[in-house]
Amino acid sequence: MGTSNGSILLYSVTKGDLLSKLDCGHDDTVNDLCWHPKEDTLFSCSDDQYIVQWNVRDGKVKCKWKADKNSVTSICISPCGNIIISAGRTIQVWDLQSKVVLKKFTGHASSVNSLQMVSYSNRSIDEDDMSVLESVDGCYFISTAVGDRIVNVWQIQAASQNKSSIVQFTLPDEPTQLNISQKSETEPNIFLSVLTKSGQVYIFDPILNGRSKKPLTHRSTIQVVTEGKQSEMPKPIPIMCTMFYNDPEQRMMLIHGSFIKPVFENVIFSSGDVCLIRDDPSISQISQDKVADKIRKPLTSEEVTLLAPGNMAPTGPSQDTNSNNLKQSKRKSLRTELSLAERINTMEIAQAVPETSTSQQPKTESLAVLLTQGLQSRDKDILRRVFRYNKETLIRNTVRRLPVPLVIPLLQELAVRLNTNPENGQNCVVWTKIALKMHTSYLMTCPDLVHLLSSLYEMINSRTTMSSRLSKLHGKLDLMLTQIMEQTEEKEESDFTQSSALLVYEESSDEMENVIEDGLQSRSDSEGDWEELEESDMEVHQNEMDSDGDEGGGEEEEEENDTSSAEEEDDEVAASDMSD
Repeated sequence: MGTSNGSILLYSVTKGDLLSKLDCGHDDTVNDLCWHPKEDTLFSCSDDQYIVQWNVRDGKVKCKWKADKNSVTSICISPCGNIIISAGRTIQVWDLQSKVVLKKFTGHASSVNSLQMVSYSNRSIDEDDMSVLESVDGCYFISTAVGDRIVNVWQIQAASQNKSSIVQFTLPDEPTQLNISQKSETEPNIFLSVLTKSGQVYIFDPILNGRSKKPLTHRSTIQVVTEGKQSEMPKPIPIMCTMFYNDPEQRMMLIHGSFIKPVFENVIFSSGDVCLIRDDPSISQISQDKVADKIRKPLTSEEVTLLAPGNMAPTGPSQDTNSNNLKQSKRKSLRTELSLAERINTMEIAQAVPETSTSQQPKTESLAVLLTQGLQSRDKDILRRVFRYNKETLIRNTVRRLPVPLVIPLLQELAVRLNTNPENGQNCVVWTKIALKMHTSYLMTCPDLVHLLSSLYEMINSRTTMSSRLSKLHGKLDLMLTQIMEQTEEKEESDFTQSSALLVYEESSDEMENVIEDGLQSRSDSEGDWEELEESDMEVHQNEMDSDGDEGGGEEEEEENDTSSAEEEDDEVAASDMSD
């Protein structure tokens, strides 16, 4: 058993007691352990980036080397015992003798939390002319990562440079434990059980014979629930651990219930989906006919007479008060006292929650109060109602009123929702940004900040690795679209100009000049006649008006007109004579 201070505890199963303690190997939390299949050797990995090889007999460090630039979270050893696989952010295959990396695999966005080796191989490992990597050529291993709902299967191929997984299994929830059952080392058929965070077990039966194009789904499920009633729905009982039996009946052991009182049960998983109905372990079964008294009284019959001294207690009303005080003191003594750290945490939360006056009723719809209640009780419905808001002012005021000890649980809940509910990622990103900006000073003082927010950082880093390439692609697409639009506009303009005029007449410049000169000359000759024409028209009009108004004066006007016409004719004759 690895501890958080870097030491390892070895227990004896037969004695049920501590056997020895391994120290001076790690400086940080021990994450995983594995035994050598042929020797009394133990391997361990830690957050201090080192892998330590222990000699169990004398309890000393046999070898120690740095395996990664970050924490080493999981390790497993091959059945032949000549290679070891370590995993942190990347998966590495090591030669145990030379401590050299043989191959590297990448594919998980977060740190790997589980590794399992499959011993199936088509090669023999007893040949002397074969290298270490060739001795494990064709072997498979399986891995899961934190916050990742995909189980990856990898194959060690000496002649291939491929670093990606060959098979993927999809899950509806985050996996927490892997278990493999193999019929024989020469057959590729295996049974894989994956325990998820929700407490259900998913069974897979793949055939490892190469690369699969599509992710595989589970064959059957196993879950444990309580017996439902008319007024209550059945409640799920979480499964904590699983283990296969190496027998043809396809049996496996389940451990469900609680860590205080676990229940061990064997199940046959070959019959499809299994749903076990069991009693709720959280409800204590107390018989109704027995009264749980603190003081046991002796059993006496009515025929027996007890000889005892008289009543020595004082009589009067003081007896009732003393008995009441004794009962209150006993009740106070039975109350469990909180530790100092819990008291301080409770005081900080109580001081951070805004106080309401006695005259004003408290508002249950306050977003800060709802968020505090949801984080403390881990109620998904309350948190879902709170995180649906996306206004920055409202989020900023809510995060400002949030108690400081609940900032890290808020960020962890947002990281889980970003990973499990991508459709609500926009709102969660706004909440995360404001929480980090407003509580930066508090987060910088947390000693375990890197460990607590590593999943959030890894998820954001994995999703932003392709941002530069996507922006370049976006720019190229914009350039192509603008060029296509310009070409279409030019084509439309050319089509419009061609279709606007079907027939065009062109005249020479000489003809236009002659037309302009003729117009100017005709205008100059007739300019002097405009006034005479206007006066004659006015006289004719006045004559018509006079003829209509006065009939008697018509004859005189005719005579005058005759004389005027005769005079005009004489003038014209005289003018013609003079010209001759």
